[in-house]
Amino acid sequence: MRSPVRSSVRCALVLVALLAGSAHAEDRAAAERYFRAGAKAYAAQSFAAAAQNFDEAYRQAAIPEIAFSAAQAYRRLYRIDPKPEHVKRAVELYRAYLKEVKTGKRVGDAADNLAEMERELDKLALSGTTSGTQTAPPARTRIGVSVTFADQRATEELREIADATGEAATKGLTAKLDGKPIEPFALVEVDAKEHLITVNADGYFPVEKKTIAVDGQSSLIEIQLQPRPAAVTVKTEDGARIVVDGRPVAASASGTVEVPAGKHLIAVLRRGREPFAREIEVTRGDALRFDAPLVKTARRRAVPWVLGGAGVLAGLAVTTGILAAVHDGNAADLRAQLDAGNRPPSDGDAYDAEVRSRDRYGTATWVLGGAAVATGAVGVLLLVFDSPSAEGVQVAPSIGNQSGGVVVGGVF
Repeated sequence: MRSPVRSSVRCALVLVALLAGSAHAEDRAAAERYFRAGAKAYAAQSFAAAAQNFDEAYRQAAIPEIAFSAAQAYRRLYRIDPKPEHVKRAVELYRAYLKEVKTGKRVGDAADNLAEMERELDKLALSGTTSGTQTAPPARTRIGVSVTFADQRATEELREIADATGEAATKGLTAKLDGKPIEPFALVEVDAKEHLITVNADGYFPVEKKTIAVDGQSSLIEIQLQPRPAAVTVKTEDGARIVVDGRPVAASASGTVEVPAGKHLIAVLRRGREPFAREIEVTRGDALRFDAPLVKTARRRAVPWVLGGAGVLAGLAVTTGILAAVHDGNAADLRAQLDAGNRPPSDGDAYDAEVRSRDRYGTATWVLGGAAVATGAVGVLLLVFDSPSAEGVQVAPSIGNQSGGVVVGGVF
């Protein structure tokens, strides 16, 4: 029989393992948040903010890649703010990285940068500017704002930060805490109470968010900005349809459509008009306006002539019909006289002539009438089926000696 005490101990160990795993996952997630903020601050050349966030990330999860990135930030920060504590922290973090990573990755850079920082530390020691043993800073109540962008790929992988990140700071990015400007991604000391964060950036919708600062804790608030669409106004004929990248869109009364940033093919379609297309490239929040003149199709230009011809044929058919009726009446009168008897032979000849004329004009009426109906039907078909398709619009590059543009073709 299994001992109840042994079963209880086993359950307790399983519970402790589960709680430890959950805590580790939470620490890892917090480290990733701080690391992303540090990476963005580093890319924006804000090395003080980057060092703060990397330090917080390393406190949450002592991962070598974070140690290297934090050392990089402190090394760059020392170049613009030559304080002994910066170089000492860089040395400490480079050593922590090299203790864990022996080959590959950024070992060479870490060793070179460590040697550089140690030389700086020796110079400071000779000049007597180094301080004694550093003590751990007291717990502080701080809030930082980490800004992400919905249309930009976020850094998910924890990897060593290089000297040149290749990333550019987002234009117009500003953050405010309770109405006062703060540096994005930097941890600032605040009172333990509710605060209002406001974030703006060019081409993005502003965001406001309330948060509560907890006494003695650092909080990194992640705010994602949504991009503003570009407004494209197309001036064209009433009743025209606007198609963006092959999909019909609803335009406002002024002919304005909203599109995301990037390249797009704008097509304007209307029954009886050649398709118009233009390739555009817009950025977030752009306002673009252009004219889209529409030209009648060859079919539409032919419709008046075809229907006019049908009208002429119909008029001739009416005329020949009237003439056939007149000759038929004359023939009927002569026939009545011949039936009464005692008529000269010339009346018989006249009767035969009237019958021949009636038949001739009657046949012409049928032929002309049929031709009028057929021609009119062709005109109506040209009118009804003269509708361009967005699938038929093609745009190809056209380059000349002194100009460039696009060639637009349509199939419908």
